[in-house]
Amino acid sequence: MNRRVLVLGSSSLVGSHFVETFGRNYEVSAIGRRNIFPKRGVVSEFRKVDFMRKGDLQHAIRTSGADSVVNFAAETDVEKCELERSDFHGRVFITNSLAPRWIAEACHDSGKSLYQISTDAVFTGRSGPYSEDQRTGSCTRSMSWYGCTKKFAEAGVRTILKKPCIVRIAHPYRARFASKTDFARNLLDCYSKGNLYPLFADQTISPTLIDDVSLALDFLIKRDATGIFHVASSNATTPFDFGCKLISTFYDVRDPADVLEKGSVRDFNKKSGKAPRLVNGGLRTTKIAAAGFVPRTFEEGIEEIHRQSMRT
Repeated sequence: MNRRVLVLGSSSLVGSHFVETFGRNYEVSAIGRRNIFPKRGVVSEFRKVDFMRKGDLQHAIRTSGADSVVNFAAETDVEKCELERSDFHGRVFITNSLAPRWIAEACHDSGKSLYQISTDAVFTGRSGPYSEDQRTGSCTRSMSWYGCTKKFAEAGVRTILKKPCIVRIAHPYRARFASKTDFARNLLDCYSKGNLYPLFADQTISPTLIDDVSLALDFLIKRDATGIFHVASSNATTPFDFGCKLISTFYDVRDPADVLEKGSVRDFNKKSGKAPRLVNGGLRTTKIAAAGFVPRTFEEGIEEIHRQSMRT
């Protein structure tokens, strides 16, 4: 019998890919703000639920026939999140911090496994790339409000459930998604229009190919995995080097380093009103690789979205 999986945030950049990829491998149901799979036959049931309403959210989870719950739902625009900094009654805090705790409570009550999607933004950015056993940072002004809320979410989930599975990702990107852009496609779009901004050359990141998130979740769900796992490129890079590889791949530019402008994340972080970015960020993927799933390098990820983009 196919596993029954309840997806929260099925219309999101990352969640929609999982549904598209494995909707026919599992019996997938979904709850969220909108259903983008009404005629595709990949979602067996969809319930419209406002994640700001605890009772409605928990009732939908408890009464679901699913064995596993995957929570992709979150407010992810870091600049918009920053506008609600320290607002513990705002949409960002409720969606990113309180809702995962409510979800964990409903999973606990109904005996469901929870797979919570998180981020490298829960760290300080002082000593990355980070392994799964390194402590998350303190919620100070050096951490974005987005990072703070996701850190609170992790803590809440781990307080309620003895054995949740937390999957951290960073700078996700994919070949196509009409509803929202991403790290790679935004760079390509800006470059094509001649207004690509300076790319940080002093920031450490490990971008995540969204295809690998879907594959990793399939891997973890089938094994009833628990604990914290990082799913990101298996090698670290900088936004500038990532951009160079991206532009050379999609536009056949011989030496993009001569074309692209370098920027500084340290200078960016000094600007008033901007959400702070990690300087030495990134995620180590040793744990999930040791378990048997090896995420692709950022170069392989770029080659993969290029292959998909070239398909008619």
